[in-house]
Amino acid sequence: MSEWTGQEFEVRLGAPGHGGFIVARHEGRVVFVRHGLPGELVRARVTEDRGGSFCRADAVEIIEASPDRVPATCPVAGPGGAGCCDFSFATPEAQRALKATVVEEQLRRLAKIEREVTVEPIAGDSGEVTGGWRTRVRLVVDSAGRAGVHRYRSTEVIPDLRCPQPVSGALDGVADRLWTPGADVVVAVDGDGVRHIVELAETPGAGP
Repeated sequence: MSEWTGQEFEVRLGAPGHGGFIVARHEGRVVFVRHGLPGELVRARVTEDRGGSFCRADAVEIIEASPDRVPATCPVAGPGGAGCCDFSFATPEAQRALKATVVEEQLRRLAKIEREVTVEPIAGDSGEVTGGWRTRVRLVVDSAGRAGVHRYRSTEVIPDLRCPQPVSGALDGVADRLWTPGADVVVAVDGDGVRHIVELAETPGAGP
């Protein structure tokens, strides 16, 4: 079997899987496709192929969009981006339905339980990943001293802090200063709204 990394092909997306991807099939293999929705026809680019029965891919072009698709709310995620904000390009109702489907499948597969699951919206919230709910964020610092997040399934750092998940003001000014290369930066906002920032230096000898 040839190695598919970097190849692109059209696939019709099927059911959602645990981990923010949609399951598709191409030439007898399973393809775990991120950034798509069930039923969509997409052009997928293979991002990881270790052989065997499956590979991973990004939907880099939406050929036939789902009616549940909306403009993405996170500029940091997306093909080649960070692993945050799964399905921020779906309506809140579709996001909840996707989560319910995944839980139902996990119950069926792992516990042999057949049960219909309903994911309810949080009171006072639209259900969208539009920000304001994460009060603690752990960032990584690249070799240039810039704080950021890891690229999906990678140690590479993306120095872009525009993810909408943190509460308002949590990351104000963090991108404007340089930190210790290789360190982690932990930002936490307590119950009184006070922000705390701690830099955790890289442990000597740690790393690949």
